[in-house]
Amino acid sequence: MKRLILTLALLASAVAFAHAAAPAAATPPRPRGVHYVYLVRHGLYDRDTVQTDDRIGSGLNALGHEQAKLLGERLAKLPVKIHLLVSSDFTRARQTADDAGALLGMKSERDTLLRECTSTADRADYMSNHSAADIAECDAAREAAWVKYFVPTPDADTHDVLVCHGNVIRWMVAKALGMDTKGWTRFDIANCSITVIAVRPDGGARLVMYSSVDYMPLEKQTWAGAGAGWRAPVVQGMK
Repeated sequence: MKRLILTLALLASAVAFAHAAAPAAATPPRPRGVHYVYLVRHGLYDRDTVQTDDRIGSGLNALGHEQAKLLGERLAKLPVKIHLLVSSDFTRARQTADDAGALLGMKSERDTLLRECTSTADRADYMSNHSAADIAECDAAREAAWVKYFVPTPDADTHDVLVCHGNVIRWMVAKALGMDTKGWTRFDIANCSITVIAVRPDGGARLVMYSSVDYMPLEKQTWAGAGAGWRAPVVQGMK
């Protein structure tokens, strides 16, 4: 009996030693990649009073093209690789993306989800100018664009550029900040400005930068609407 007890004790000690000596299971590294989405508002443009289709008319004016080229120079100097360059199919956004893309050595893609439209807002004057169907269609496009582009890239940092419109960017910022997106009208935004939203591995979004035009000389900076900036074009309804 004593011999059996001793044998069992030695066996238990051996098992305990083997367990203590075994290497602990490696803990997988936490994902660290961040998805940076650069939202760029198109450059200054002239409202086409003859051609009402923004896919054809309302192209950039001379200053707008200058702004777009300055944007391309700024993005080209960033110490990161731009993975994707996409624009709305509206002329002013297409031209802005193409001007910038030429300096980045990239060809821009088009996406109708990034078109300008008016989504649900907490201002009655905005809502009164659009039908319920148009507003609902715009809301759906905004949500679809968010789901498509604001996704985590946990394996590595990713940098994408979306060239679009003031209303689009303001809605996206409200969404990233956790605001009621009806409050998107509370932001002003400059032409060819850069807004950056970071999407973390867990899907959470953070606003990194809003409406930055620090790369642009003061005399080239513009905002739409009277009184919104020190060189704002006095054009009602420009978006």
